[in-house]
Amino acid sequence: MKNIKIYKKLVLRILLIFAFGITITSCSEDILDKQPLDAISEDNVFNDPVFLQNYVYNVYNGIRPPWSPGTGGFIGMTDIAVAAPDTHDRAAGIRQYLEGNITPDNVTSLTNIWAEEYDYIRRVNVFFEKTENSEIDIDVLDRMKGEMHFLRGWMYFELMRTFGGVPIITNSFQLDSENFEVTRSTYDQCAQFVLEECELAIDLLEGGSSDPGKISKVAAMGLKARMLLYMASPLNNPSNDLAKWQAAADATKAVIDAGFTLHPTHEDLFLQPVKADETIFGRSFTAGTRIPDWGYNYDYWPSGFDARQRIMPTQNFVNMFQLANGEYPYLEDGLTINPASGYDDQNPNENRDPRYYSYIMYPGAGPVTINDGAKSTTRLYEYWEDANPNPDNSGPYANPNKVDPLNGQELFDFGRDSKTYWVKGLTPFHWRVQTGYTFRKLLDFDGPRASFDYDYSQLVVFMRLAEFYLNYAETQIALGNEDVARQYINLVRKRPSVNMPDITSTGVDLVRDYRNERAVELHLEDSRFWDLLRWKAAPGNIDLNPIRGLSSVKMDWTGAQEGDLIGTLNYEYGEITATDPRFEWPGDYYYLLPIPREEIQRSNNKIEQNPGYGN
Repeated sequence: MKNIKIYKKLVLRILLIFAFGITITSCSEDILDKQPLDAISEDNVFNDPVFLQNYVYNVYNGIRPPWSPGTGGFIGMTDIAVAAPDTHDRAAGIRQYLEGNITPDNVTSLTNIWAEEYDYIRRVNVFFEKTENSEIDIDVLDRMKGEMHFLRGWMYFELMRTFGGVPIITNSFQLDSENFEVTRSTYDQCAQFVLEECELAIDLLEGGSSDPGKISKVAAMGLKARMLLYMASPLNNPSNDLAKWQAAADATKAVIDAGFTLHPTHEDLFLQPVKADETIFGRSFTAGTRIPDWGYNYDYWPSGFDARQRIMPTQNFVNMFQLANGEYPYLEDGLTINPASGYDDQNPNENRDPRYYSYIMYPGAGPVTINDGAKSTTRLYEYWEDANPNPDNSGPYANPNKVDPLNGQELFDFGRDSKTYWVKGLTPFHWRVQTGYTFRKLLDFDGPRASFDYDYSQLVVFMRLAEFYLNYAETQIALGNEDVARQYINLVRKRPSVNMPDITSTGVDLVRDYRNERAVELHLEDSRFWDLLRWKAAPGNIDLNPIRGLSSVKMDWTGAQEGDLIGTLNYEYGEITATDPRFEWPGDYYYLLPIPREEIQRSNNKIEQNPGYGN
């Protein structure tokens, strides 16, 4: 009776599922009419294909989204982005990590993924235990089993890249158990388990749905290829065993050959509908499944809402966007202008990689339409102060040459001296945008800046073809096939809407170009932090110090003509002291996070802590 009561409670939670993908919906009226919710039994759940599929869909929620932890994810702990102090949901944990002070006692202030993923792993294990004698049609049940093998493999992959080897648990513990006497498996044992889960999923999902919102055979192939890439990477392959790189290459090529193509445009890859030509596995949203707070618009919009800017690009990332001629604006020191580029640091936004204009908001970017109630307008991203201020920096501050096209009135904020407006508290815009830049990727400018009621158009893409082109290029560099590597990097660069010059470099320059391309193409897709760890490339990147950006931008309206939207901008670049200071990389032990002390205690100290973090 105790177990039945437990499962009744579990099922009630399950029925409050998130819709997953554009074709996966929550329970319909006829499903709920089968019997009252308080009368649902364990047998109903595990022998009814509709209830059971909903159980499976609930476990999809165990896939950590790319904005977790907090909003912006781990990217704020890399060289390409910075998390604004005190505005991030995990700000304390990020600060402790970047100070070199993450410990078994405070790691949950950064991420609670250990407890979260093992909770979902338990649900997968319950599924397999309770469906051993299920009466559901075998073909229907096999597809669900395939999804669950994938999900369990995905969760172990996440745990492994966070902590290394972890306990492999394939049976369910009681929900009220406070003691789990288990030990850690090795990294290689866990990796083999993930590969076995992927193979089972590949077999069971043969001929199943190819909708990008639903786990498919190719998604399982993609997870297998990712696992093999991580196994081959320097962190986990210190002897540089080329057989591991070859295995990763073969698995990645199988994904590439599965029939997906690059979507012709890059600007709409993360907006509905799901781009099924390129997206292997992705997720859209309904009113009940939006991102925490109000969505990407809340947190990535220039200054967000109520000045809540949480994440912003560094100058280091801005410098990764090449000129249209394929040259970097700066030499590798990030300070010396590349004389071959034609770059002008006082005209920095001209002739850049087309992705720069789609992915970065820089002073003067736009114009964009802002839907913000009475403040709705079309305007530039204006982040500057007046080069010729009035005495005592008094008004007027508005752009004298522009009226709001929606109401015919002179813009009441932004324009001549946007910085003074927020200093004087007249507008929240630009508060806490320390580097002067914000991300544009993932924004929905057709929707309001923040709304509980608006159905935003953003998607989350967990796997897409461009990543696997780049993954394959990495394997070919490792195997010495540089011509093939360049071919696949250039495929990404030759997307019709991008059409950048081919990469022609070799050796260490090719490695730099590859890693640069990966950062530009995959930023905000939960890649950069983990890439730096698996490459063992944290020094100088994760511990990037100082953080640089636009230290001053001034607008000179002298000589502006009637109708001009912008005067002459004057840029100064420098260290951004308002950001959290970063540490000197403390050592190789920091490539893994510490296991929460409470989890070790729950195991009766059977689980050993990662080296470097004490007992």
